Amino acid sequence: MDAHPEVSEISDLAEGLLPPGRSADVRGHLDGCALCSDVRTSLDEIRNLLGTLPGPPRMPADIAGRIDAALAAEALLDSTAPPAVPRETADASVPRGTAAAADRPTGHSPASTGPGRGHARPRRRWARTLLVTASTVAVLGLGGVLLHSVDLTSNKTNDSARKDAGVHATARQPGESPNVAEAGSALKARVHELLGLPAHVVSGKDPQSPALGSDTPATTPLRTQSVPLPPCVQNGIHRSEQPLASAHEPYEGTDAYLVVLPHPGDPAHVDLYVVDAGCSTKPGRVLRQDTYAR
Repeated sequence: MDAHPEVSEISDLAEGLLPPGRSADVRGHLDGCALCSDVRTSLDEIRNLLGTLPGPPRMPADIAGRIDAALAAEALLDSTAPPAVPRETADASVPRGTAAAADRPTGHSPASTGPGRGHARPRRRWARTLLVTASTVAVLGLGGVLLHSVDLTSNKTNDSARKDAGVHATARQPGESPNVAEAGSALKARVHELLGLPAHVVSGKDPQSPALGSDTPATTPLRTQSVPLPPCVQNGIHRSEQPLASAHEPYEGTDAYLVVLPHPGDPAHVDLYVVDAGCSTKPGRVLRQDTYAR
C-alpha cells in the first residue's frame, strides 16, 4: 500500500478491531515505514501509561440519580415542545475561499493522506486528545490521593487539638491566673519554696533521716521564709500558731498574704491560707485555703 494509514487505523490494529484484509495491509506497511512504526510505538506508550493510572472514583449514587432525573426531564420537555417554526433569513455572505473549496470533493483534503502529509493535523489532534485524556486521568488520581492525605492530616490535627485542650483543662481550671501564686500545682510549688524544701521532698519526710523506710515525718522544715503579718491577717485566719512561712505577693490580681501553718494532728502536711492584704481593722478575707504535703 502506498498511502500511509490513518492513526485511528494504527490504533485499531493494536486493539484487533480492523478487518483481516485491512489488518494485513496495515501491518505490512508498518514493517516498511519507520514513521508509521513510531506512531504505533507512541500509541503503545500512551496505552501503557493509561493502564498504570488508578481508575476514576465511582460517582455517588445520589449525584448519578439527580443527573439521570435531569436528563429524563430534559428529554420529556423536548418531546412535548411544539415544533419550531423556521424563519426566513437572508443568505449569508460566502466566506473567502469557498469557491475554491467547492471545486474539491466533499470530505477530502487537497493533499494526500498519511503521516507527514495532509492528515498530519488530524493525527496531531487525535494524539493530543489521547495525551489530554491521560493527563486528566492522572490529575484525577493525584487529586484523590491528596484529598485522602488532607483528610488524614486534618483528623490527626483535630485529635491533637482535643488532646491538648484536655491537658490544659486538667492543668488549669477556669478563672485561674498564671501568677506564681496561682491555684493548683503552681501554688503547691510556691508553698514548698516558702518552706525551703528541696524538690524531691514532697511527702514531709526528712531526706537525711537515718531510719530507712521510716514513716516518721519531719516536724520542722529545713529553711523557711517569712514576712511580718498584720494583725488583721492573723485575725482572718483565726489560728494562733506561729506561721511556718509567709509571703506578701499578688494572688489572681489581688494584693494578698500567703500564710503557711502546720496542719493540726498531721505534721506531714501544712495548711495554706491566702488572705486579702487590703484589711485594716476588720479581719482579713480568706481568698483560698488548701492543705498540702510538705
